Amino acid sequence: MNPLVWSSGRAVWLAEGVPKIKRKSSLSRAGADLVLLQKLMSNAGSDMFAGMVDEPTPEVREVPERARGFRVRVDLMYAKPPIWRRLNLPGDLMLDELHVVLQVAMGWENGHLHKFGVGVERRTRAYFVTGFDLSEGDEGVAEDDVRLDQVVSTKGDRLFYDYDFGDGWEHVLVVEDVLDDPPPIPFCLKGKMACPPEDCGGLGGYEELADWVRGGYEPRATLMGLGAEEMRDWLPQQWHPDRFSVDETNNALAAPTVG
Repeated sequence: MNPLVWSSGRAVWLAEGVPKIKRKSSLSRAGADLVLLQKLMSNAGSDMFAGMVDEPTPEVREVPERARGFRVRVDLMYAKPPIWRRLNLPGDLMLDELHVVLQVAMGWENGHLHKFGVGVERRTRAYFVTGFDLSEGDEGVAEDDVRLDQVVSTKGDRLFYDYDFGDGWEHVLVVEDVLDDPPPIPFCLKGKMACPPEDCGGLGGYEELADWVRGGYEPRATLMGLGAEEMRDWLPQQWHPDRFSVDETNNALAAPTVG
């Protein structure tokens, strides 16, 4: 797991610290189709979708007078057994920095698009726009202008994080406690289970893959159109669905490089 980059004077986590995916294209076909649909729907005027969808705007609180920290539990939604991490986070973490923290803490490879959202009901959830969205001409509240403590403030508050619109990984961050003294950098307290491999086909593909690994790599199995030997070469080195290391995660989050 690659370390993040620490910049003196302020906590800055740079995306260069997250390894890029090497096995497949960085945007799946389904993800590309979704981005195209979102683009069509966002371009009003003569477009046939104009006026049909009114995207809600996320509510952003004022920056608090004093920064606090948050203890949050991050769950990969719908995964069984649960895949989760418990993190201590500084409240002044920008959402684009939080994206990098989540990539490292969960074990993703930063090879796909993402978005943060607020609102428990998915159909009315309001999403922030990313740098990629802005480069495509989209408008909205930019994630790199918003701090964590502007979207959560008390126990039970939730923030949603979607990653890879093709495989459809949905995460929920739930505030478990508010810390009077914010941690200097993000820190992982506990977690369970390994993150699914990138591009494994969503929860269905992950469950099939996890069962195969737990069962001892049945040599006659065919998964995702690959034979057993090809699949073992495709899997991340030493990947096992039940393995998670707090120490390895914190080594990455500790950001030992000072800029």
